[in-house]
Amino acid sequence: MSPRLLLSALALMGLGIAPPSWAREPAPKPAPGASSPRPPVDTSKDTTAVRHRVTAAEAPRHIIAGGKGRATLFLNEGTGATAASLTLLELQPGGEVPEHTHDASVEILYIEEGAADMTVSGQTLRVSKGDAVYIPAGAKHSARVITPGAPFKAVQVYAGPGPEQRFTQGPRETTPHGK
Repeated sequence: MSPRLLLSALALMGLGIAPPSWAREPAPKPAPGASSPRPPVDTSKDTTAVRHRVTAAEAPRHIIAGGKGRATLFLNEGTGATAASLTLLELQPGGEVPEHTHDASVEILYIEEGAADMTVSGQTLRVSKGDAVYIPAGAKHSARVITPGAPFKAVQVYAGPGPEQRFTQGPRETTPHGK
């Protein structure tokens, strides 16, 4: 999928179109030791104004991966995008994302630069520029940048949003939305 098509699809999701019923129904209980599922989104009471455009200067950027990466949060519930989120991930050589799951969210990555070894549901994949990666909800996954001397950059989409909020635990590098 081209980045332009992906962004167009996400723009439609942010136009107030209700998420599908499966995204509003409660998620099944997690397996022992798995992270808790994200509560369903109630769009009937959502008073957040939808932002149809968020510039790179406005999007909050957080330090991640033990200082070896950044996550720029463009679209999420804070911008009124209730059906999905969009983040730009940047990891330096040697940067890693430890194994984890997103029980109630599908993750999609489009690799813009660099290469990484990813493990998804026990399968190791070499991903690089131009590749797209689909990670089903509940699938264990991890990544390790393998590009020497060059960063790894990927556009990350969560449908339903929520897992991107873990990035806000890292120090903020910029202020949110130009404030």
